[in-house]
Amino acid sequence: MPTEIDALIREINKKQQEQVLIRGADLRHVTYQRATTGSLSLDLMLGGGWPLNCWNEVIGQESAGKTAIVLKTIAANQALNPEYHTLWVAAEEFDPEWAATLGVNLDGFTFVMTNVMENAYDAVLAILEERAVDAVVIDSYPALVPSEEDDKSMMELTVGRGAYMTNKFMRKSMAVQRRSLVDPDRACLAILINQWRERIGVMYGDPRTTPGGKGKNYRFLTRVEVTREEWIQDTGKHKVGQVIKGRTIKNKTAPPQRTATVPFYFDDHKEHAKGEYDTVHQVNAVAIERDIIEQNGAWYSFGGQKWQGEKAVAAALRSDPLLLHAVTAEVRHRVLGEPLEAPPEAPKRRRRSISPT
Repeated sequence: MPTEIDALIREINKKQQEQVLIRGADLRHVTYQRATTGSLSLDLMLGGGWPLNCWNEVIGQESAGKTAIVLKTIAANQALNPEYHTLWVAAEEFDPEWAATLGVNLDGFTFVMTNVMENAYDAVLAILEERAVDAVVIDSYPALVPSEEDDKSMMELTVGRGAYMTNKFMRKSMAVQRRSLVDPDRACLAILINQWRERIGVMYGDPRTTPGGKGKNYRFLTRVEVTREEWIQDTGKHKVGQVIKGRTIKNKTAPPQRTATVPFYFDDHKEHAKGEYDTVHQVNAVAIERDIIEQNGAWYSFGGQKWQGEKAVAAALRSDPLLLHAVTAEVRHRVLGEPLEAPPEAPKRRRRSISPT
């Protein structure tokens, strides 16, 4: 039966012309909406993928794989939804050929071609408020320059201006990122790419910090550190890839301080194409660790099939896309609670190529 609080909810929402009051019973089955990273290991690390309608920060040293992870995220979501559209703030140079190699469809991109901080932030806020895109990426924060600093000479100081503008942007973005919790609404992934800096004079503890001030960190629901764990080399000792390691420094939607490793190839190597993750390696490692592929001595089994040795398991996964899908689906079902899906038709493997311009 309607109660006094229900009447007040209707009255206040009508006056405010938006749904500012919601009964807790309406949120009973509401969970965070998420976007896949395109990597099983990274999805598990994050608790199911990137949380939406909030800011996520990707941090690391140069050439650690930050932009690659973000582009692979966009490519994976474009594969799920051909209408997926991304607003990319290109404060740094954007390489369209490399993005295409990673699987990105540039037809689904709109670029903000400026590194003036205020202009970039105003564009992002306007697009978010109109619910015009599915993802927003700022690449990267250190490349943004406040207009006041841009107008001054090299000898004039503008200390703290960037942090002030960024904190203001984060506060304003809270309103435009808000989405309905009970009605259908277009969700949006938001990622800010940042780099570590050294704090001068720090003798104890972690000397690293990120530019933009500390205030912005409260707005991030996840902060992911990206590092290069090791190189992947061919028999001639040429580097063909790297193992990217992710760690959740902060995660308000799942347990923090979780790690994941992802082999990534920046050159063709054996069965791996340039720009690919080693998906089989990830699925194999996680499934064995979680006892989804059961181990009994040197023998491994799943779904009535048996293999002797871990290499034989990996070989079977590489040669049988339906088996790979089944194991992946079982991992996501048991660990993340996702429903099991019917297996797709066996895909035809092909290498991506870039047509010369």
